[in-house]
Order: sequence, then C-alpha cells, then structure tokens
Amino acid sequence: MSSLVSRLLLSMLVFPLGGIVYTVAIVLYMEMLRRYGNNDEAWIVAGGITWAFMATYWVLLWRKSVRWEGRVGTTVAAAIVCAIVGAVIGAICNTIERDFGAFVGTTSTILLWLVATCFLWRESPSERAERLNASGRDGVVCPTCGYNLTGLTEPRCPECGSQFTLDQLLASQPSRATAELVE
Repeated sequence: MSSLVSRLLLSMLVFPLGGIVYTVAIVLYMEMLRRYGNNDEAWIVAGGITWAFMATYWVLLWRKSVRWEGRVGTTVAAAIVCAIVGAVIGAICNTIERDFGAFVGTTSTILLWLVATCFLWRESPSERAERLNASGRDGVVCPTCGYNLTGLTEPRCPECGSQFTLDQLLASQPSRATAELVE
C-alpha cells in the first residue's frame, strides 16, 4: 500500500476516533463533575480535548505532505475563526437546549477546522509544478486542471474530463521546448 493511500485511509478514521475520544471525554468528565460539582462546562471541555486530539492527529498525518511556509499562520487563524463560528452556532442551538448547543458548537468547530485545513493546505499550481520539476519527471499534464496524464492511453483527462488531440496536448505542456513539437 502506498503512503498516500495509507494517509487517506487514516484520514477517514479521524472521525470515528474523534467520536470515541469525545464520548470518553464527556463521560469521564461528567462522572467526575457529578461527584464533585456542576457539569455545565463538560461539553466544552470534551470538545476541547477532542479538538486537541483531532488537530494533533491531522497535523501529524499530513505534516510531510504540506508546504508549511505561510500556512502555519493561516492554520492558526482558521482555528480561531472556526472557534468563533462554532461558539456562534452553539449559542444559536443553545436556545433549543443547553447541552445540545454546547455539543453542536464544539463539534462544528472541529469539523469546520478540518474542512478549512483541506483548503488551506492544498498544493498551489506553482507548488505542484515545482514539485514535479524537482522530482525529475517530465510528465504530461492536463492543460485545464494540471492533472498528471502520464501513462494514460487516451488524450482525455480523467480528473476534469477535458479532451485533446495529441498535438494540442503536447503543445500545451509548459516544460516542452518548441523544438520537440517540430517534426
């Protein structure tokens, strides 16, 4: 199994693992507070523990695949914005029932942050081109979306569906010299 396939499978496991961590944290914290005092903040504490677990898991899982220059600050800013949005969502749902609002607020914060990181950590077209050039591969890429078409048997991109003639495809390659296109 390739490391990318492994990371994708592990990414899918972040949700059930987060659910387990949240459930265990809320049960343990509520039991402790039942014995010693009020449990109003139990949902928020459990949400914070779960967010810490899921964020650590997510960063450790993808740390080698992300170019961190300029992304650390935006990731932290996204966490702050997601916490604020989660608090607003929680406050809105709090009008229905207090525990429900705390649960929805904390879980939406975590999910929003994971979605935000998917957009923030995505490879830019220039980073992709730099990575492909650094790898020494002179691949054929789709001129529409940049998908690597190397090894395909037809001039159609499986990613975006664009179709080309071979001449159009070769002419559009940024790494090809014009001399290669002349017969």
